[in-house]
Amino acid sequence: MKKQACFLLAVLLLLLAVLPGAAAMPDMSIDVFSVTPGEGTSHDGYLVAVRYSAAPRALLFGYEVEQVADQLYLVESVADAQAIWSAQELYFIEPNYAIELHSTPNDVLYPRQWEMHMVNAPALWAAGVTGRGVRIAVIDSGITPGHEDLDPRRIAPGFNYLANNTNVNDTLGHGTGVTGIMVATRGNRLGMAGLLSEATIVPLKVFDSARSNLSYAIQAIYDAVDVHNVDVMNLSWGILGSGFSVALEQAVRNATNRGVIVVASVGNAGTTAYSYPAALDHVIGVGAVDHTRTVANFSQRNTSVFVTAPGVDIITLGIRGRSHYVYQPGTSFSAPFVTAMAAAARSVNPNITISQFRNVLQQTAVPRGTGGYNINYGHGIVDMSRFLAQLPGITWFTDITGHWATNSILFVARNGLFEGSGGAFSPNAPMSRAMFVTVLGRLYRQMGGTIPNRNDTFIDTVNNTWYSPFVAWAAENGIVSGVGGNRFAPDDNVSRQQAAAILARFVEHTSGRPVTANPARLNSFIDRDRVSDFAVIPMAWAVEQGIITGISTSAGQTLDPTGSSTRAQVAVILERFVNRMNIRLQEAA
Repeated sequence: MKKQACFLLAVLLLLLAVLPGAAAMPDMSIDVFSVTPGEGTSHDGYLVAVRYSAAPRALLFGYEVEQVADQLYLVESVADAQAIWSAQELYFIEPNYAIELHSTPNDVLYPRQWEMHMVNAPALWAAGVTGRGVRIAVIDSGITPGHEDLDPRRIAPGFNYLANNTNVNDTLGHGTGVTGIMVATRGNRLGMAGLLSEATIVPLKVFDSARSNLSYAIQAIYDAVDVHNVDVMNLSWGILGSGFSVALEQAVRNATNRGVIVVASVGNAGTTAYSYPAALDHVIGVGAVDHTRTVANFSQRNTSVFVTAPGVDIITLGIRGRSHYVYQPGTSFSAPFVTAMAAAARSVNPNITISQFRNVLQQTAVPRGTGGYNINYGHGIVDMSRFLAQLPGITWFTDITGHWATNSILFVARNGLFEGSGGAFSPNAPMSRAMFVTVLGRLYRQMGGTIPNRNDTFIDTVNNTWYSPFVAWAAENGIVSGVGGNRFAPDDNVSRQQAAAILARFVEHTSGRPVTANPARLNSFIDRDRVSDFAVIPMAWAVEQGIITGISTSAGQTLDPTGSSTRAQVAVILERFVNRMNIRLQEAA
């Protein structure tokens, strides 16, 4: 079906190309065709293209019709289109697909950013965690203004403590590199992809060469809190040698006492010596690993290493021109990964404490080396997917990063319809009949309904279980009727046609009106004869509403009515169902 649609559209475009100035669609003698939504897609209404002779009459029938372009209209359903126009007037009908920005960035250097893949950065992006509202102090060598990959709106006015002015132009490149890892613009078809798209960087310049004075840094730490009101602080530097400073310790303690999360690099000497501020209490020290997940030979090895992050050949922003990018090594460029995670945590839950953040970071890091904690890797390598799964205030699962149904999974989870286990969703696991009815019962509750706490009456179900009240409720209200012999088969996988029938009965129960549909709606599917008698009308209704869609095969579109549904597929079906039925949820996110 899709190939046919593409072919006809290609013909149309070719004809329009050779007929410059022609406003009307060519009146081609072809049959009307419609495109069935592909599996995993979502749509809102249908786009209808009409022949030039029909367009002037399109709005005279009292239906809700919106003109999209010349001879292209948006209608609510296929049935509406067929009521407004005759078959001879229609040119084609297709779903008004939902479009989305792709989670994989189109930045040209992104394929080389091995570090983003290692830490599962796409999970952060898919979850929509942007760092919005969070201010990050980068106490470093400043920042390069005007770089093509930096949104100036993400850079707040800072201060130059060396020159005692507001010129924070970076002549060294270090601060710009640190900043790029966190907020380089993602999805702009340029350069690299940064971790956060809406966090604000406050550049506080205390270096103009590889060395500077601690006094500048201490002043910047105080001002970051007292003047610039930051939430998170990145310190990718340390006292030369292994010196300890009480003044530095006091400045950092002032920040942490005020709730600022302070992240620092542990140093690049490749020894067991401590570097401050990373070795201070309450500071999160970050070591470096390479693309093989092996601790970098230059990374310090001591108890100041709380976690590790990529720190070898990291692509980031350079300072030699608007389009300059560099490879940077060092724990300096490992720290920003954790700083970005702190900003992500604060954007989701502004009240998360330093202790809570440290605990989530510790529990979700991927262990490396022998035993648990060790001085090479700390608690392990940071992983943003695992981190999100345990971050208070956000719904995430460790096994949905990059999954085709991620958005639908998050929708059903945030609305209390589905639950995971151990931080995982198991999207490809089969959905049992008991699970499906339970999810539908939760939906009913979210709609304001009540599920009595009682047991069901089927002989093969167990009383006082997690699904008993839901099955009893569904059976009492005619939503399920079992599989014969007073059996419910709770552990059997729910088929696509069973799901359609249960949803249709749910609609009948909640609306008080019968579900109707034309069985001919299934004629375009090559396996329509496999639909059981009880499911013909529900399947036709579900297809017409766009709740269940066809599956493309080399032989044509199939319904696979007796095929099992996975948890991910049911999540997609439930999201479509809620949207198409205009269901208002009491606790929707």
